[in-house]
Amino acid sequence: MNVALKYFSGTGNSYKILDTCKEIFIQNGNKATLSSITDKSNINEEADLIGFCFPVYAFGIPRICRKYLLNLPIFKSPINTFILITAGDSDESGFSVKESTEILKKKRLNVTYSKVIQMPINWTVLMNPPSKEEAQLIINTGVINAKEIAQDILDGVLHHHAFNYPSTYSKFAFYKDYYLFKWLGVSNFWKDFRTDETCDSCGLCEKICPTDSIQIADNKPNPNIS
Repeated sequence: MNVALKYFSGTGNSYKILDTCKEIFIQNGNKATLSSITDKSNINEEADLIGFCFPVYAFGIPRICRKYLLNLPIFKSPINTFILITAGDSDESGFSVKESTEILKKKRLNVTYSKVIQMPINWTVLMNPPSKEEAQLIINTGVINAKEIAQDILDGVLHHHAFNYPSTYSKFAFYKDYYLFKWLGVSNFWKDFRTDETCDSCGLCEKICPTDSIQIADNKPNPNIS
């Protein structure tokens, strides 16, 4: 079986999960290719299985992921497909699975498996990220889950993530934050990008940013709006 795997990853969480799946597919005698959606390579329509893995941004998938899925061609023949979502809390995936699945179905891709996997939260604006030790435990559990998921997919197990409101939110609070994130945050908060005295000008953020959204100017990271 030929497996095509595509991911988007800002800090490595989604890459780690899909790369783990790739290992399991190969260990079971399959061919698997793994690449980022930013590398512009097309998906082989002769693939027997296609897998995607994206992070949650503002209770949905990142705009770059949505644009990528919308620009996929309509496939000539249906291909079994799975979608995995990484989130700091598996209960807070919002509409990420739903919107991904709806787009993929319109491309004639047969979504047979979808699931949310908890990985270390990396949104440091309003939340405290886990310690290094805590993060490693979360990663280890995520890798175990990814291995089990890959094996389930190979075994023909069907699974569809069901949308739910986070247990820490009321329905009103969920939609309030969703629209604040989506319309106010995405459109305006980037203008308030700042660094403080803890920045040591190492330039790592510029090097690893998957969308080239950061540039070093005057030894400090700044939004790249060119």
